[in-house]
Amino acid sequence: MSDSADQKKINPRFAEQREDETVLIDSRRHSWAFLRTAWLPILLLPVMWLAATQVQAQALQLGLLGLSLLLPSAALVYFYLEWRNDSVIVTDQRIIRINRTIVTMQRQIAQVGMESVHEINIEIPSGDIFARLLRYGTVVVKTAGAQGNLELDLMPKPARMQQLVLATRKGYDEQQAQRHGKMVRAEMQRWMAGEATDDELRAQETTDQPPRPVRGSNGYLSARIEMSNGDIVYRKHISVWLRHTTIPLAVIVVSLAALILTFAAVAPEIRVVTFSIAMVALLVGSLAYYWLDWDWRNDIYIISDDTITLVHKRPFFLQNLRDQILVERIDNVESSTSGFVSALLQIGDVRMSLVGADEPKLFTRVHKPAQIQQEISRRQHNKARRRARYDAMQQRQILGEYLAVANGAANPANPAATAQRALRSSAVSNSDRNRPPRLPRKLATRPAAPKVDSSLTSPDKPRPPRFRAS
Repeated sequence: MSDSADQKKINPRFAEQREDETVLIDSRRHSWAFLRTAWLPILLLPVMWLAATQVQAQALQLGLLGLSLLLPSAALVYFYLEWRNDSVIVTDQRIIRINRTIVTMQRQIAQVGMESVHEINIEIPSGDIFARLLRYGTVVVKTAGAQGNLELDLMPKPARMQQLVLATRKGYDEQQAQRHGKMVRAEMQRWMAGEATDDELRAQETTDQPPRPVRGSNGYLSARIEMSNGDIVYRKHISVWLRHTTIPLAVIVVSLAALILTFAAVAPEIRVVTFSIAMVALLVGSLAYYWLDWDWRNDIYIISDDTITLVHKRPFFLQNLRDQILVERIDNVESSTSGFVSALLQIGDVRMSLVGADEPKLFTRVHKPAQIQQEISRRQHNKARRRARYDAMQQRQILGEYLAVANGAANPANPAATAQRALRSSAVSNSDRNRPPRLPRKLATRPAAPKVDSSLTSPDKPRPPRFRAS
């Protein structure tokens, strides 16, 4: 079963929740964000009602009374839905902000991984008395790159969110350290048992064959292609191809029809002229179609386990740009869709903010941008887990070599048995660790007491008088 099939959803507004992810906060902006815009429809209702009562015509008066109820009520519902559609979700692994606008059909999803959080600040508007009375403010999540900062405005109890995110950020490092320790112990146990690790099995299965499409490439106009090595190739939306090639295709069709009519209905004396015009139009249309189709097919975005590659090509070697990004250098990933047509066809952009970069990297006019954002986030998460597993394997190798050398009987043919003997010997030595050290036998024998003159200790002889100062 694939990873995406195993992942659970938090709620209909959120893209996806990872298996090992826990939701800490699922909040909206402060209710004042709705109330500060609701006063206008509430004030407009009695004004329109009084204006309607002043009209003498009964039919017009009833119509205005109906509008005085309908318009403010519709405005209140709209403002409420606008407030309810926006949300902020904080988990133990990332921070997600979701903004939706009903009128423009705009939807933005931005997320920052907890490992990318460097600083979190709160800002209380100085001239807003309601901010202190109602306890709301702006929470600014800062990352290594300025482009990846996340600003959450009108959040309720911003100090509490700040403390929670800081504690979660600290706990994230501790959790990763504990997980790393468990992985090291598990790798040691598997190595001692002689079992192959997942990375070793994957290395055995990999071949030198070039990647080939396995899914999504059945159609001529596929915008998403899965490769045999796990990479996913994205193109721009099919509507981009259709918009660019409509005119060349129409020119090709018209020129073919003109060629047919040239030999069927045109007089022989003007056939040379019409044939020449039709051939030139066919040639120009074919070249234009080839250019625009080739341009659409070779502007691709490749998402792999370690890198994200943006390729922009033009025919006849006029342009060949290849921009490669490391997955772990991405601070913030944001997907956006705007407009009725874009929302209907699910067309949008994906924006990636990088550490140390002044400008973000973009996937423009792609199909289902939220899913591409999820795929990038999943690759980031898997990359961090593979890096932790690699570190655990490195420590396992160092510990194995140390135990083998400490045992003094390293056997390259059977390192697991050598490690087991080394661990048994180290266990025995650990059991005797609290005992006092034994001295050598020569040092353990008590030395003979020195001989003392008996005349000095004999009670029969008087002792010499002691000298005393006068």
